[in-house]
Order: sequence, then C-alpha cells, then structure tokens
Amino acid sequence: MKLAFLCPDLVDAPHGGIPTVSRQLLRQLERIARERRVPLDYDVWALHDAPHDARDVAREVGLQTPPKRFRSFGGSRLGMLAAAARERSDADLVFTTHIGLGPVARLLRPRRVPVVQFLHGVECWRPLPAHQRVGIWGTNLLISNSAFTLGRFHDWNPEHRSTPSKVCWLGLSNDRAVDARGLRSDEPSYAPEDTGLSALIVGRIHPEERYKGHAELLAVWNHVRRQCPGARLDIVGDGAARPAYEAQAKRLGLLESGAVRFWGRIPDDELRALYQRTTVFAMPSRGEGFGLVYLEAMAAGVPCIGSLDDAAREVIVDGETGLSVRYGDHEGLARALVELFSDPAFRAHLGHAARARVLASFTEDHFGARIWDALAALHPRAFAAGTA
Repeated sequence: MKLAFLCPDLVDAPHGGIPTVSRQLLRQLERIARERRVPLDYDVWALHDAPHDARDVAREVGLQTPPKRFRSFGGSRLGMLAAAARERSDADLVFTTHIGLGPVARLLRPRRVPVVQFLHGVECWRPLPAHQRVGIWGTNLLISNSAFTLGRFHDWNPEHRSTPSKVCWLGLSNDRAVDARGLRSDEPSYAPEDTGLSALIVGRIHPEERYKGHAELLAVWNHVRRQCPGARLDIVGDGAARPAYEAQAKRLGLLESGAVRFWGRIPDDELRALYQRTTVFAMPSRGEGFGLVYLEAMAAGVPCIGSLDDAAREVIVDGETGLSVRYGDHEGLARALVELFSDPAFRAHLGHAARARVLASFTEDHFGARIWDALAALHPRAFAAGTA
C-alpha cells in the first residue's frame, strides 16, 4: 500500500492535539501493516514543519521505517498547493489530518484514488470557507474523533451529510495508558506537604476557548470550600485569557489564600505527577471535540467531571467512571465536586472504573484498530496482505 499523508505539523509541534493524532496515526498504520503483512510505503507532507531528514522524522515520531519522502513547507499553503499541482502522487490512498489540507489532497491524488479527511472539532464547526468546501467535495470518507464533532460539522454544513463518515474515538498513547499510575516527577515544583482535596483542569487558556469551564470552576469554588474546607483548584495551561481568570480568582479571594493556583505550562513529567496527586479532574466544557485530557486523568485512576454538552459524554460514563453536568449549571457543578470530595469510596470506585475503561477501549492501539478497519472497508484491495 502506498499512502500520501498530509498534516499541518508532525515534528515541530510536540504538544498540540492535531500533531499528537497525526503521530499516532502513522505509528498505528505502520504497526498494523507490519502485523498483517501489508507492505507500506508512505510520503509525509507537513505544512508547518521545517525541513527534516526522513530518518530523524522516524525517530521523533516513533516509527521503525522512515517515510519514503518528508516534504515540509514552512507554513506556505501556496507552496504546498504548487508542489501538489506539479507532482501528482502514485499513492493508493491520500489521508489528511486537517480539512484545511483538502485542496492539496485533491490536487495530489491520482484519478479514482480515495481521499480520507479527519475532523477534530472547532476547525469544522462553522460554514466552511470556499477553499475548504472545494477540498471536501470528492472526499471519499470523513473520519471524526467523536459523534459530537461529526454532528456539529453536519449542523453547520448540511450539504455534506451525504459524504460517507465514520467515528473513530481517539486513544491515549500506550506508555501513558499503561504506566500512568506508577509515574512521579523526581523533583515536582509543588511542596511535598501539599496534600488534601484538589481538583485539576488542564488546557489552553485562550479567549477563543473560554468554553472549557475555567470561569465556571472559579465561580463555584468558594461554595465548594464552604462544604469542603481546604479544597484547592489547580489550573494547568496558558494563554491570552489567563490574566482575566487570574483577575476573577483575585476578586473572589481565591489567589491570596492559595485556594486556586495557576501553573502555566509545565513539563510532562510534572503534569503526570499532578494527575497522581489530584482528587478529581474537572473540565465542564461545552466545546470539546474529544478531550484527550480526560483519558490522561482516567488512566491515572482519577474520576472526571465533564459536560453533557460536548464529546465528554462519549468518554465519561456518568455515574460509572465520573460525573456529568450541564455546561453553565453552577449548582450542579458544585454538587458534583462536593459529592466526589466527600465520598472517598465512591471516588475510588469511579477512578478504578475510569482506568479500566481506558485500558479496554481508549489506548492508542484501540484508536489504530478503529482507523485501520475504516480504511480497509473503504479500500480493501490496498489493505490486503501482499499488496504491492
């Protein structure tokens, strides 16, 4: 099988959600092709990356075999389009991990070769601009990270309801899923005596992502502390909206007391250690296309509080692996936090079930199997063992 793989970033953006999914996709396609003895050749086209040797790309992504070619364009969409127009691929399948690359895929693909595009969330929750509509027309399969993402895409772009689609839930990288409960930071930046009840929220803090639930958590925190004295809220992440949230916390008297702490961006090992120490993970969002951070918490045996108004409801089983509330329901959010803070046995039961759910359905290998099955159903010949 020959694959043309188009992504916004692969090597130079190690922390973003879309690059993470892109790297997982390549690792999993390589793994399953090897297990099923399907020969695999692939070219990678990365819009924003700088030039890299293909062997370095393989090492950074975790691949056993380097891509046949690694094409990078330093952020130049016109350069990428021009390259696709000049050199039509000989691939059996063209796969993009962002619908913004659909026009490149249409130029690059040989005649009658299928194009598959991946939907993540906010990038497709609007009427598509003209160039992306052009890229979608002729797409043979849309793969979405959740039913919520796909439904909102169709709500905004009903003309594409007829395009074949498939939901493939994401998965947590295998090392994080298996080892989450045993990881600690050697030198954490918090004090060793820093114990007690705590909730954690992790995510970017940008003005366009105010839907994540930071303001809602801050608004209820004094009420929570009246019933659960000493409860602390840890906020990990950074962005232009952070000063506004810090000002809200200060107005509520939460900063000086240490009841709320803003960590900014922290190293991965410190984040894993925070997952180990927190009592509850809470992100009562209304706009998560999936939410890998829920899986990170669940893998560490931490019960989650999510929203019924986005894809969290596909990850968290209400009353079994965590609790779900309506976005903006401050009373319900406070009640859920107090319930988990006040009942260690219930909390432990939910956390155990949460970790079991990750290991049963939400590892990177599960994600890879879902993707492979979707692609094999679309193009059985290319995914057959022994295909040249």
